[in-house]
Amino acid sequence: MTYRRAILLCAGRGTRARGITEGQPKCLIRIDGETLISRVLNQLGLNGVTDVHVIVGHEAEQIAQEVGARATLHYYPDFESTNNLWTLATHAELLRGHDCAVLFGDVVVSDQAMADLWDGLAGIHLLVDLSTRLTGTMRVRRAFDGSVDMGNHIAPADADGNYVGFLSATSAAADLLADAVIAEMAAGRGTDAYFTSVMADVSKAVPVSFVDAKTDEWAEIDDEDDYLLAKERFE
Repeated sequence: MTYRRAILLCAGRGTRARGITEGQPKCLIRIDGETLISRVLNQLGLNGVTDVHVIVGHEAEQIAQEVGARATLHYYPDFESTNNLWTLATHAELLRGHDCAVLFGDVVVSDQAMADLWDGLAGIHLLVDLSTRLTGTMRVRRAFDGSVDMGNHIAPADADGNYVGFLSATSAAADLLADAVIAEMAAGRGTDAYFTSVMADVSKAVPVSFVDAKTDEWAEIDDEDDYLLAKERFE
């Protein structure tokens, strides 16, 4: 039986955010009195996601204490030396068999944006701010053949928008995503790579839709300025 699953990527150290985390994982940053991870767990529950897995590394015990029995935790020991392509590929079997979301742990979104991510799910849904093309962020671009490229290598002038850090996929599409990240890791793809680097190939096999997240409906917290912006938007 297919049900909804989510994978939260929360293993990194978040070195640029040390001034606000004081050594804690970024997913434990509080906005309006609630940690980012508790907020997203509550939002997932409202959208019928009954099986949540959190990949942890830095200060894993703190995340475990916050999450309790609300999710299953998986420890990734190489969090200091690899980026999230390797993190997800190591746990790729979690992608299989169910409609599944993959979520960055340092992003806060509105309840509406989370609901839109799952609404009418077909192929892969990417939460994208179609009104911005910010520098220093992960951008998206749809090619003439319909495939989708993702990454900060895309010039802002050539991009269709900013990737917000949340995607959802049907069971079949999630299987293809699992195959792709495993193949990239097996081929020795750089340890600094993001898992989104596989989207150009995956999107040639399954449809990829952009789900518009309005600028005031999301914030990614990488540093103190981002934190202040998130507080402004969500408190």
